[in-house]
Amino acid sequence: MRVAVYGLLLSLLATFAPAPSSAQGVQRIAAIVNDEIISGYDIEQRIRLVMASTKMADTPDNRRRLRGQVLRSLIDEQLQIQAADRFGIAVRDADFDRAFRFIEQQNNVPTGQIDRFLVRAGIPKDALRQQMKAEIAWSKLVRRRISPNVQIGEEEVNEVLDRLRQNAGKPEYRVSEIFLPIDNPELDDEVRRSALRLIEQLQGGAAFSAMARQFSRGATAATGGSVGWVQPGQMATELERALASMSRNEVSQPIRASGGYYILLLHEQRVIARSDPLDATLDLRQLLVTVGADASSADRDAKAAEALRLAADIDGCGDIAARAGAGSIDGYTNLGTLKLSDMPARIRDAVQDLAEGRFSEPIQVDEGWLMLMVCKREAPKSAIPEREAIVQNLTRQRMSMLAQRYMRDLRRDAVVELR
Repeated sequence: MRVAVYGLLLSLLATFAPAPSSAQGVQRIAAIVNDEIISGYDIEQRIRLVMASTKMADTPDNRRRLRGQVLRSLIDEQLQIQAADRFGIAVRDADFDRAFRFIEQQNNVPTGQIDRFLVRAGIPKDALRQQMKAEIAWSKLVRRRISPNVQIGEEEVNEVLDRLRQNAGKPEYRVSEIFLPIDNPELDDEVRRSALRLIEQLQGGAAFSAMARQFSRGATAATGGSVGWVQPGQMATELERALASMSRNEVSQPIRASGGYYILLLHEQRVIARSDPLDATLDLRQLLVTVGADASSADRDAKAAEALRLAADIDGCGDIAARAGAGSIDGYTNLGTLKLSDMPARIRDAVQDLAEGRFSEPIQVDEGWLMLMVCKREAPKSAIPEREAIVQNLTRQRMSMLAQRYMRDLRRDAVVELR
């Protein structure tokens, strides 16, 4: 269910004070979508929601820029609701209740207090419910109509694994997107201008995730445009070329690729399938040869030599455990399994490359001389994802593509009259 869209929105509503609009403007018909009316009032209410969720200032200029974008969103939502109706898909009170409870949890609103919260914020509940209705209905429709047709085969998973192994050492990117489709080639310039207006608003301080939720027409809109980590070959060539030249937290210019225009946000990049050596775990044993607090330098050197002789005389982890059990050596401690990254720097440096069953060089500490033995070493896990994670990712990608095609067909077949 696309309820995550409201988390950021509601956290901002309380400080947002909408400007009044004229009665004539809100009562007029703005568009007719297959005989269903979108009014000026609907547009004004959505503009208020957008401004609240994106931290956009409520100015006449911003309202003017938003109006066309908001109208397109409302038209798409009307088409989604109509499509769900045709298949007998209803959004019931229980669906709204679950969505509102989720909002309360995400925003620390006491249970059952969402109405009071919205009234205090000056946002009509009906405006929020209408947006939620479209999102819930579309989510149900996609699950019913598209999900059963998505099957991921073993060969597809193998291809992804092979590609990841081949790309090992190459960069991958964590990305968010805003997607604006082009259903008619004649609308290319208009869609590009819309993308430029969105970028202008982002540069003015609007939150990318909130703008994606409100205006992106891709399946990732439900998660604020989050695509996640992408590797070479997973995105269109035009998008990969743009990412390669971007810096961290940079927003791209409009990128024309298959189906429409994309606006990308690069969060970070890393190297594919490169494990962190510090994630290795070591099973350690410790031997401490104590030195008195008032010992001279010569005494300390003598104890260091004693530690070395003792280390040379002990043959592996089994031998040291047996001697400690028999009481023939002192200062023995089983440290158990530790991750390299959790160790103090001096200890980590001593054992990181130490062979199993051998003592490290003596390490001087306040109590005397410390030596460490690695009994077992577990290499860090491969950064290549498990098969199940790959299946889930491929399923999401396939459903996203099919949902975009379905939405494109709905727009193409719709009768939309703008007033």
